[in-house]
Amino acid sequence: MKNDLICLGIITSSHGINGYVKIRTFTEKPENFTSYGPLTDGKNTYKIRVISIISQNIIIAKIKGIISKNDADLLRSKKLFIEKNKLPNLTNDEFYHNDLIGLNVILENKNVYGNIKKVHNFGSCDIIEICLSDSKKSTMLPFTKGIFPYINVKEKYIIINPPEVIGNSSDI
Repeated sequence: MKNDLICLGIITSSHGINGYVKIRTFTEKPENFTSYGPLTDGKNTYKIRVISIISQNIIIAKIKGIISKNDADLLRSKKLFIEKNKLPNLTNDEFYHNDLIGLNVILENKNVYGNIKKVHNFGSCDIIEICLSDSKKSTMLPFTKGIFPYINVKEKYIIINPPEVIGNSSDI
């Protein structure tokens, strides 16, 4: 996937028999999901209309051309992207999850802990997956201010204050 694309959501399932889909959104406000224009999966472009908001990050939507449950079922697990330049400008302390991938993870004593492999969200909060620098192992930590007190996207690093149970990567 091209670096200039940002994932705004993923189709989780069909909804009903008329081709509606359920989408888990990654936008700050679910009602903004379609505000930036048509979305793409990298091959196809989709014109989407939000029908209702079910929860903080789940919407029911209608996709142009999808008219049956069977059509909608074929889209399950499809990630929906937008070009980064179509999104609003960010302030200095804001970033997109995509901007974190590849950042060096540095301990407060300036030692390298690893680098960010992926940002996950399994429902309760964002989870940062870190490839540890001194092994081929990785670890996942909740993305909180207490664990990650400082982020510098421009300089490509993030400071980590690992929980006591984790310790330094050499202890794992």
